[in-house]
Amino acid sequence: MKTILKTSIALMAMALATPTIAQEKVLGLTAIDLQNSFYVRMKEAGDVAAKDYGVKSTWQSAEGSLEKQLGIIENFINQRVDAILIDPIDKNAVAPAIKKAIEAGIPVVTMGNKVEAGGNYSTLYPDYENMGMVARAIGHSLGGEGEIALLVGSRGNFVSDTREKGFVETMAKEFPNIKIVGIEPTGWDAAKATNAAQTWLTTYPDLKAIACISDSLCLAADSVATSMGSELIYGGYDGDAEMKEMIDSGKMVMDVLTGAYRVGYWNIAVAARLAEGKELPKDLYMPTYFVSSDETAEKLKAAGMKFEHINTEQQATEAKNYTEQLGPKQPDTAMTVGK
Repeated sequence: MKTILKTSIALMAMALATPTIAQEKVLGLTAIDLQNSFYVRMKEAGDVAAKDYGVKSTWQSAEGSLEKQLGIIENFINQRVDAILIDPIDKNAVAPAIKKAIEAGIPVVTMGNKVEAGGNYSTLYPDYENMGMVARAIGHSLGGEGEIALLVGSRGNFVSDTREKGFVETMAKEFPNIKIVGIEPTGWDAAKATNAAQTWLTTYPDLKAIACISDSLCLAADSVATSMGSELIYGGYDGDAEMKEMIDSGKMVMDVLTGAYRVGYWNIAVAARLAEGKELPKDLYMPTYFVSSDETAEKLKAAGMKFEHINTEQQATEAKNYTEQLGPKQPDTAMTVGK
């Protein structure tokens, strides 16, 4: 009996002395959809980030439905996840749900959208400055004169509006002899970009360039211009691999690399750090790259532009070099750049 008692006491002592295994942090993410190639790539790299950071990420598609997105957020709150990431379908409509999550002690990250819901974090891009640089690239390439047009996303979207503002204001200030003959909201729909480009090329036979707040819109516009025998130059944003030929040929004078893979990894990296109690700025700005062919970059620099660039070979590497750029070995300061 004494032996059994001693054994029981010993086992209890061992149990008390053994540290509790840390529970795996769970991140809940609601995307607008998970069918678009951008989101597919985001998730692929986001899953790598979850593995690198030792967390579990649960991705849920709202399938374009605000009602469904709000339901997903409510479920995440009830599940007591350690952080919630939201790509808001409507930034104002999700604000009450965000406040509820924060009141429950759950950090919330709004992805690619500035949402002021009282304590949430926003993962953004240096969009104004970057599109200003795209405007300069087009302006210098045209020698400061000509007619151009701009394809945007949708009015009221933070990213689209900020990129549009950066481009338009920079062009007006620094290239007064360049006229923007059209700005067309497309809802990121390639078909609408195609229609807009066709209308512009018919109405403005002297059109020299089209700028786009997203690469897919430039691809659509170029397909129309090529079929109509028009030679335009372009400036874009995203750093999609599909832009390689246009960049290498000099047709696209500048692109901005955010990259779907990098965006996915970065957002999970930010949320994982918040789930661990790290202190980060409320607004975080993703490190980005300017992409041009070496020949185009030299011409732009000779014209007076000051910027660092990478070519498409380096772009292909950096687009998937997210673990080195943003992984757990990097300091918290690597999660954002100054503006």
